Amino acid sequence: MPSTTSSNLAARMGRWSAAHWKTATFGWLAFVLVAFALGFLAGTKTLDDAYGPGESGRMDRILDAGFEQPAGEIVLIQSRSLRAGDPAFKAAIDDVVARLSKVADARNVRKGQTSADGHSALVELDIRGDKDEAVDKIDPVLDAVAAAQRTHPGFVIGEFGDASAQKAVDTAYEDDLGKAGTLSLPITLIVLVLTFGALVAAGIPLLLALTAVVATFGLVSVSSHVLPMAMQAPAMVLLIGLAVGVDYSMFYLKRERQERAAGRSAEAALEAAAATSGR
Repeated sequence: MPSTTSSNLAARMGRWSAAHWKTATFGWLAFVLVAFALGFLAGTKTLDDAYGPGESGRMDRILDAGFEQPAGEIVLIQSRSLRAGDPAFKAAIDDVVARLSKVADARNVRKGQTSADGHSALVELDIRGDKDEAVDKIDPVLDAVAAAQRTHPGFVIGEFGDASAQKAVDTAYEDDLGKAGTLSLPITLIVLVLTFGALVAAGIPLLLALTAVVATFGLVSVSSHVLPMAMQAPAMVLLIGLAVGVDYSMFYLKRERQERAAGRSAEAALEAAAATSGR
Protein backbone atom coordinates (compact mmCIF):
# COMPACT_ATOMS: atom_id res chain seq x y z
CA MET A 1 0.00 0.00 0.00
CA PRO A 2 1.53 3.36 -0.90
CA SER A 3 2.56 5.84 1.74
CA THR A 4 0.33 8.83 2.27
CA THR A 5 1.39 12.19 3.58
CA SER A 6 -0.42 13.24 6.74
CA SER A 7 -0.82 16.73 8.15
CA ASN A 8 -0.97 15.23 11.65
CA LEU A 9 1.78 16.81 13.79
CA ALA A 10 2.70 13.52 15.46
CA ALA A 11 2.88 11.82 12.05
CA ARG A 12 5.17 14.54 10.70
CA MET A 13 7.38 14.23 13.79
CA GLY A 14 7.58 10.48 13.36
CA ARG A 15 8.38 10.79 9.66
CA TRP A 16 11.07 13.42 10.30
CA SER A 17 12.60 11.42 13.19
CA ALA A 18 12.83 8.32 11.01
CA ALA A 19 14.46 10.30 8.18
CA HIS A 20 16.87 12.09 10.54
CA TRP A 21 17.30 9.47 13.24
CA LYS A 22 20.80 10.60 14.25
CA THR A 23 19.67 14.20 14.75
CA ALA A 24 16.57 13.05 16.62
CA THR A 25 18.52 10.66 18.85
CA PHE A 26 21.37 12.98 19.78
CA GLY A 27 19.01 15.94 20.02
CA TRP A 28 16.90 14.04 22.53
CA LEU A 29 19.97 13.03 24.55
CA ALA A 30 21.16 16.66 24.54
CA PHE A 31 17.76 17.79 25.79
CA VAL A 32 17.90 15.20 28.58
CA LEU A 33 21.36 16.38 29.66
CA VAL A 34 20.37 20.06 29.59
CA ALA A 35 17.15 19.43 31.55
CA PHE A 36 18.97 17.36 34.16
CA ALA A 37 21.78 19.92 34.45
CA LEU A 38 19.31 22.77 34.94
CA GLY A 39 17.53 20.79 37.64
CA PHE A 40 20.82 19.93 39.34
CA LEU A 41 21.93 23.58 39.36
CA ALA A 42 18.54 24.88 40.50
CA GLY A 43 18.07 22.29 43.22
CA THR A 44 14.74 20.96 44.39
CA LYS A 45 12.41 22.88 46.68
CA THR A 46 10.21 20.51 48.62
CA LEU A 47 7.16 21.15 50.72
CA ASP A 48 9.38 20.67 53.80
CA ASP A 49 11.22 23.86 52.82
CA ALA A 50 8.11 25.90 52.05
CA TYR A 51 4.69 26.72 53.36
CA GLY A 52 1.70 24.85 52.12
CA PRO A 53 -0.75 26.39 49.66
CA GLY A 54 -3.92 28.34 50.41
CA GLU A 55 -5.29 28.99 53.87
CA SER A 56 -3.19 26.29 55.52
CA GLY A 57 -0.04 27.98 54.19
CA ARG A 58 -1.25 31.33 55.50
CA MET A 59 -1.82 29.76 58.91
CA ASP A 60 1.70 28.32 58.91
CA ARG A 61 3.17 31.75 58.14
CA ILE A 62 1.23 33.35 60.98
CA LEU A 63 2.27 30.66 63.47
CA ASP A 64 5.93 30.78 62.47
CA ALA A 65 6.01 34.57 62.57
CA GLY A 66 4.33 34.97 65.96
CA PHE A 67 4.87 31.77 67.91
CA GLU A 68 7.84 29.54 68.59
CA GLN A 69 6.85 25.98 67.76
CA PRO A 70 9.36 23.33 68.74
CA ALA A 71 8.82 19.84 67.45
CA GLY A 72 6.88 17.88 70.02
CA GLU A 73 7.29 14.17 70.72
CA ILE A 74 5.20 11.74 72.77
CA VAL A 75 6.33 8.39 74.17
CA LEU A 76 3.62 5.84 74.94
CA ILE A 77 4.25 3.31 77.71
CA GLN A 78 1.65 0.57 77.83
CA SER A 79 1.03 -2.69 79.67
CA ARG A 80 -1.87 -5.11 79.37
CA SER A 81 -1.54 -6.43 82.90
CA LEU A 82 0.04 -3.65 85.00
CA ARG A 83 -1.32 -0.24 85.88
CA ALA A 84 0.43 3.09 86.23
CA GLY A 85 0.45 2.83 90.00
CA ASP A 86 2.33 -0.48 90.05
CA PRO A 87 6.04 -0.31 90.96
CA ALA A 88 7.19 -1.91 87.69
CA PHE A 89 5.10 0.54 85.66
CA LYS A 90 6.47 3.50 87.62
CA ALA A 91 9.99 2.19 87.08
CA ALA A 92 9.43 2.00 83.33
CA ILE A 93 8.11 5.58 83.23
CA ASP A 94 10.99 6.90 85.34
CA ASP A 95 13.49 5.05 83.18
CA VAL A 96 12.10 6.61 80.00
CA VAL A 97 12.17 10.08 81.58
CA ALA A 98 15.73 9.57 82.82
CA ARG A 99 17.01 8.34 79.46
CA LEU A 100 15.37 11.16 77.50
CA SER A 101 16.60 13.78 79.97
CA LYS A 102 20.18 12.79 79.10
CA VAL A 103 19.67 13.45 75.36
CA ALA A 104 21.25 16.78 74.49
CA ASP A 105 18.54 17.94 72.10
CA ALA A 106 15.59 16.85 74.28
CA ARG A 107 13.86 19.66 76.17
CA ASN A 108 11.00 19.82 78.68
CA VAL A 109 10.95 16.08 79.31
CA ARG A 110 7.92 15.47 81.48
CA LYS A 111 5.40 12.86 82.55
CA GLY A 112 2.16 13.22 80.68
CA GLN A 113 -1.35 11.93 81.07
CA THR A 114 -2.38 8.45 82.17
CA SER A 115 -5.29 6.61 80.57
CA ALA A 116 -8.51 6.11 82.51
CA ASP A 117 -7.87 2.37 82.86
CA GLY A 118 -4.30 2.98 84.04
CA HIS A 119 -2.72 0.69 81.46
CA SER A 120 -1.19 3.49 79.36
CA ALA A 121 0.93 6.49 80.22
CA LEU A 122 2.62 9.24 78.23
CA VAL A 123 5.99 10.95 78.48
CA GLU A 124 6.25 14.21 76.55
CA LEU A 125 9.21 16.21 75.31
CA ASP A 126 10.26 18.87 72.81
CA ILE A 127 13.18 18.87 70.39
CA ARG A 128 15.56 21.78 70.80
CA GLY A 129 15.81 24.36 68.02
CA ASP A 130 13.91 24.97 64.82
CA LYS A 131 11.03 22.61 64.13
CA ASP A 132 12.13 22.12 60.52
CA GLU A 133 15.55 20.86 61.68
CA ALA A 134 14.24 18.53 64.37
CA VAL A 135 14.30 15.48 62.10
CA ASP A 136 18.10 15.72 62.02
CA LYS A 137 18.22 15.55 65.83
CA ILE A 138 15.68 12.80 66.49
CA ASP A 139 17.95 9.73 66.21
CA PRO A 140 19.35 9.90 69.79
CA VAL A 141 15.79 10.24 71.11
CA LEU A 142 14.65 7.21 69.13
CA ASP A 143 17.69 5.29 70.35
CA ALA A 144 16.85 6.14 73.98
CA VAL A 145 13.27 4.95 73.55
CA ALA A 146 14.45 1.75 71.85
CA ALA A 147 16.87 1.11 74.71
CA ALA A 148 14.05 1.56 77.21
CA GLN A 149 11.95 -0.95 75.27
CA ARG A 150 14.76 -3.52 75.44
CA THR A 151 15.14 -2.94 79.18
CA HIS A 152 11.41 -3.37 79.79
CA PRO A 153 10.28 -6.11 77.37
CA GLY A 154 7.00 -6.58 79.22
CA PHE A 155 5.86 -3.12 78.12
CA VAL A 156 5.09 -1.55 74.79
CA ILE A 157 7.19 1.61 74.57
CA GLY A 158 6.84 3.59 71.35
CA GLU A 159 7.29 7.13 70.14
CA PHE A 160 5.40 9.43 67.83
CA GLY A 161 5.66 13.13 67.05
CA ASP A 162 6.59 15.79 64.55
CA ALA A 163 10.21 14.74 64.06
CA SER A 164 9.84 10.97 64.48
CA ALA A 165 6.95 10.88 62.00
CA GLN A 166 8.97 12.81 59.45
CA LYS A 167 11.92 10.49 60.05
CA ALA A 168 9.71 7.46 59.41
CA VAL A 169 8.38 8.99 56.18
CA ASP A 170 11.90 9.84 55.01
CA THR A 171 13.09 6.32 55.72
CA ALA A 172 10.14 4.74 53.95
CA TYR A 173 10.65 7.03 50.99
CA GLU A 174 14.33 6.17 50.69
CA ASP A 175 13.58 2.46 51.00
CA ASP A 176 10.84 2.62 48.37
CA LEU A 177 13.03 4.55 45.94
CA GLY A 178 15.86 2.08 46.51
CA LYS A 179 13.54 -0.86 45.87
CA ALA A 180 12.22 0.84 42.74
CA GLY A 181 15.73 1.13 41.36
CA THR A 182 16.84 -2.30 42.55
CA LEU A 183 13.81 -4.34 41.48
CA SER A 184 11.91 -2.42 38.81
CA LEU A 185 14.75 -1.97 36.32
CA PRO A 186 16.04 -5.56 36.18
CA ILE A 187 12.53 -7.05 36.23
CA THR A 188 11.46 -4.73 33.42
CA LEU A 189 14.54 -5.64 31.39
CA ILE A 190 13.91 -9.38 31.88
CA VAL A 191 10.30 -9.03 30.73
CA LEU A 192 11.39 -7.05 27.68
CA VAL A 193 14.07 -9.59 26.78
CA LEU A 194 11.48 -12.36 26.94
CA THR A 195 9.11 -10.27 24.83
CA PHE A 196 11.56 -9.23 22.10
CA GLY A 197 13.98 -12.13 22.29
CA ALA A 198 16.98 -9.82 21.95
CA LEU A 199 18.80 -7.69 24.51
CA VAL A 200 19.39 -4.75 22.15
CA ALA A 201 15.74 -4.57 21.11
CA ALA A 202 14.65 -4.89 24.74
CA GLY A 203 17.00 -2.13 25.81
CA ILE A 204 15.55 0.52 23.49
CA PRO A 205 12.17 0.97 25.28
CA LEU A 206 13.92 0.84 28.66
CA LEU A 207 16.53 3.39 27.60
CA LEU A 208 13.86 5.70 26.21
CA ALA A 209 11.86 5.48 29.44
CA LEU A 210 14.92 6.07 31.63
CA THR A 211 16.06 9.11 29.67
CA ALA A 212 12.53 10.53 29.90
CA VAL A 213 12.59 9.99 33.67
CA VAL A 214 15.98 11.71 33.98
CA ALA A 215 14.75 14.69 31.96
CA THR A 216 11.62 14.87 34.11
CA PHE A 217 13.72 14.90 37.27
CA GLY A 218 15.44 18.02 35.99
CA LEU A 219 12.25 19.76 34.84
CA VAL A 220 10.34 19.15 38.06
CA SER A 221 13.32 20.43 40.06
CA VAL A 222 13.16 23.72 38.15
CA SER A 223 9.37 23.96 38.45
CA SER A 224 9.53 23.16 42.18
CA HIS A 225 10.74 26.73 42.79
CA VAL A 226 7.31 27.91 41.68
CA LEU A 227 5.27 24.99 43.03
CA PRO A 228 7.19 23.15 45.79
CA MET A 229 7.33 19.41 45.27
CA ALA A 230 6.37 16.66 47.69
CA MET A 231 9.33 14.56 48.73
CA GLN A 232 7.63 11.44 47.38
CA ALA A 233 7.45 12.91 43.85
CA PRO A 234 10.80 11.54 42.55
CA ALA A 235 9.80 7.97 43.42
CA MET A 236 6.48 8.48 41.65
CA VAL A 237 8.24 9.95 38.61
CA LEU A 238 10.53 6.92 38.43
CA LEU A 239 7.82 4.28 38.84
CA ILE A 240 5.13 5.88 36.67
CA GLY A 241 7.59 7.22 34.10
CA LEU A 242 9.27 3.86 33.71
CA ALA A 243 5.97 2.01 33.36
CA VAL A 244 4.39 4.48 30.94
CA GLY A 245 7.57 4.89 28.89
CA VAL A 246 8.07 1.16 28.37
CA ASP A 247 4.38 0.44 27.78
CA TYR A 248 4.01 3.28 25.32
CA SER A 249 7.04 2.14 23.35
CA MET A 250 5.60 -1.37 23.10
CA PHE A 251 2.17 -0.05 22.06
CA TYR A 252 3.87 2.04 19.39
CA LEU A 253 5.78 -0.96 18.04
CA LYS A 254 2.65 -3.11 18.08
CA ARG A 255 0.74 -0.45 16.13
CA GLU A 256 3.48 -0.28 13.51
CA ARG A 257 3.56 -4.08 13.15
CA GLN A 258 -0.20 -4.11 12.65
CA GLU A 259 0.17 -1.65 9.79
CA ARG A 260 2.99 -3.69 8.27
CA ALA A 261 0.86 -6.84 8.52
CA ALA A 262 -1.91 -4.95 6.70
CA GLY A 263 0.41 -4.39 3.73
CA ARG A 264 1.76 -0.90 4.31
CA SER A 265 5.35 -0.01 3.58
CA ALA A 266 7.77 0.63 6.42
CA GLU A 267 7.45 4.39 5.97
CA ALA A 268 3.65 4.30 5.79
CA ALA A 269 3.41 2.00 8.81
CA LEU A 270 5.64 4.31 10.85
CA GLU A 271 3.61 7.35 9.84
CA ALA A 272 0.32 5.64 10.67
CA ALA A 273 1.60 4.51 14.04
CA ALA A 274 2.80 8.04 14.81
CA ALA A 275 -0.42 9.65 13.59
CA THR A 276 -2.55 7.46 15.87
CA SER A 277 -0.11 7.28 18.79
CA GLY A 278 -2.36 9.23 21.15
CA ARG A 279 -5.51 7.17 20.52
